[in-house]
Amino acid sequence: MKITAFTVDNIPMIQKGDDLAAITAERTGLEEGDIVVFASTIVSKAEGRRYLLNNIMPMPEAEELAVLNAEDPHFIQYVLDNSTRILRKHPLLVQTVLGNVCINAGIDRSNTESGYILLLPKDPDASARKLRDRIFELTGKTVSVVITDTNGRSFREGQIGVTVGCAGIAALHDKRGDVDLFGHELKITIQGIVDEVAACANMLMGESNEGTPIAVIRGYVYLADDNGIKITYRKDNEDFVKQALLEKIQREGQAAQLKDKPLKRAKTTN
Repeated sequence: MKITAFTVDNIPMIQKGDDLAAITAERTGLEEGDIVVFASTIVSKAEGRRYLLNNIMPMPEAEELAVLNAEDPHFIQYVLDNSTRILRKHPLLVQTVLGNVCINAGIDRSNTESGYILLLPKDPDASARKLRDRIFELTGKTVSVVITDTNGRSFREGQIGVTVGCAGIAALHDKRGDVDLFGHELKITIQGIVDEVAACANMLMGESNEGTPIAVIRGYVYLADDNGIKITYRKDNEDFVKQALLEKIQREGQAAQLKDKPLKRAKTTN
């Protein structure tokens, strides 16, 4: 197999309402079966997920966590509002309303103007489907779409690109039942395809001022489906790391559940 990977260049500063599919199609010739990878930051900008940092009222819990993390309480309140569980107070590790686990609910203060924050897309899988369908409408090419974010990793230093939403490509490739080169049956091998795609694209897109938030992976033969990314999230009873974190935080008497707590806050505006 031979794979080609490249960035889409000359991407303008994305604003609310911009047509990301059209911007992509105008700047590169897409081919059947391409995987088009978008950084979540530009998807969030196009969808109007950019908010004034101070246009929210921090509640006492946010104030306490802000002191612990040497953070702005307004920022922490956004994190809490977009989380269902606190798994660790410092650094602030949460389970987000989307179901994934990450630091600060994936809220970004880079790649946007000072005084603003970017929330992740409201429904990243739906965003990916809309982009995929719009690209087909514009080009007649059937592609898959992956939306990425940058995450740290348990047990290792360094951040990598991971997938927060996808369409047209199976997130996992279950190889259980296959055999290896020596005829041994594979018992536990499930390949995390879209996260491998995200990591590859992230190498090209960069992390600072490259200005290349869209990449294309060409030539990779993948399984196609629309099941999205959530099938990759381990269930609580199968995730021993999450279990250990929850047990620790509960032993310490810390409130792990947020979803049933009414949070009064100031109205946010774009």
